Amino acid sequence: MYIKKSILSSVMVYFLLALLYGCGGSSSDETGLTNNVSHERQSNHIKALFFGTGPYSAPGNAPGCPGSRGRWVSFPVGSLLEVIIPTETTDDDYQFVVEEMDKINTAVAGYFTTMVVRSEKSDLTNPQENQITFNFVDRAGMKKYCGTEVGGGCIDMDFQKGGDYIIKNGTSFYPVDRGIFDVHEVGHGIGLCHVNQQVFPEGTMASAGGSTGVIPRFSDSELAAINFVFTSGMTVGSTEQEFWDAGLLP
Repeated sequence: MYIKKSILSSVMVYFLLALLYGCGGSSSDETGLTNNVSHERQSNHIKALFFGTGPYSAPGNAPGCPGSRGRWVSFPVGSLLEVIIPTETTDDDYQFVVEEMDKINTAVAGYFTTMVVRSEKSDLTNPQENQITFNFVDRAGMKKYCGTEVGGGCIDMDFQKGGDYIIKNGTSFYPVDRGIFDVHEVGHGIGLCHVNQQVFPEGTMASAGGSTGVIPRFSDSELAAINFVFTSGMTVGSTEQEFWDAGLLP
């Protein structure tokens, strides 16, 4: 399924930017700050999360972007996305995922909608369209699915026919002895790339895991960047250059 790019008029672009940067606080010509967040920082965060580029992106071959590089990757507009957790999930972990998906629903503002479902099954390795599943696996399973016996987890992504920027589904894997301890893989599942923890250590997409620690939840900065992109009027599949041309990456 393809979604054609929306053409924004200059008036709408400046209106969106005015809403984001001009309301609720005063700006400083010297610092470029509005409500203590600079335009440059917001732009750098968007580039890292959605395109794997810019000074906040993970170095070398580690941007961790799902799908096509250089395009905004996510689920189709209007989708009902099911985030499915296995039967053995604890009540605390279930509530944790529900809270994080509620934040995502607010951030994407109706572009798509997520709901958390507790399955009656343990093996959720065959997701249907518009599903992201959690799977708890042992060391052998981590080696099989993630290529390593240690680490925080991984996700296997499928895309709609005709391109690798419209997500079909995602299958995530976590070590069974640690359970659901972050939503990093769900972040990848909705199209987000890694953020360099050494440069911008906020939010689960900056979570490097291991000895550097896990950041379990989405940060306010991530959610603000997500909201800006999903309410921008652009469509999934748009390129970074198209974001730039529309004035969304100052």
